[in-house]
Amino acid sequence: MDQTKQKINAPSEVEVRCILSDLKIEQRGDESGQSGRTISGYAAKFDSWSEPIYGWFREKIAQGAFEKCDMSDAIMCFNHDINGILARTGSGTLTLAVDKVGLHFEFNSPATTLGNDMVELVSRGDISKCSFKFIVETDEWRYADEKNGLEYDERTIKSISKLYDVSLVTYPAYPDTEAGVRSLLEQRKKEALQQQAPSSVDTTSRDRMARMLSLKR
Repeated sequence: MDQTKQKINAPSEVEVRCILSDLKIEQRGDESGQSGRTISGYAAKFDSWSEPIYGWFREKIAQGAFEKCDMSDAIMCFNHDINGILARTGSGTLTLAVDKVGLHFEFNSPATTLGNDMVELVSRGDISKCSFKFIVETDEWRYADEKNGLEYDERTIKSISKLYDVSLVTYPAYPDTEAGVRSLLEQRKKEALQQQAPSSVDTTSRDRMARMLSLKR
């Protein structure tokens, strides 16, 4: 019998995810005759499994996850520093669009020191990753055990309620939580033990979580 367990829950942690984005620089003329510096790429891609996170689960973002997402005042920044703002949806300088690939962004880099730096560093390939900060509304878990053949627990992000920022980053921060990694792990362990009877709990997965929790003490 397949012991895979699934559950929809509603975590409230602010999370950060990073991907290699294939950033592009486009030269566009504007009305003043000045050449623009448009930077574009994907902050998130659908149905693409991550590498194992903390050694015990991997995740993907489902199609439709951004359908009800509040992106009304999201910012583009550098390394998630709100003092390093480059564009903003609220002012119309940052464009976010969901297509069949994922969440696409585009902005015209401002004529500031940071804006000039970003154009140069993206052009050279020194900056090639971006990430986004968000809150998950609903997700779905499949718990690994010997019978279903999963090596890692699997998380599918079904719905994202809020997007805070999209950021060009020097190093990936995948994954990260402002609310604390320990709280997410403790919640995950509690759910796993509640969902599975003691005789069917995958001890390898449970022990792995227990070790992670002990490291955070």
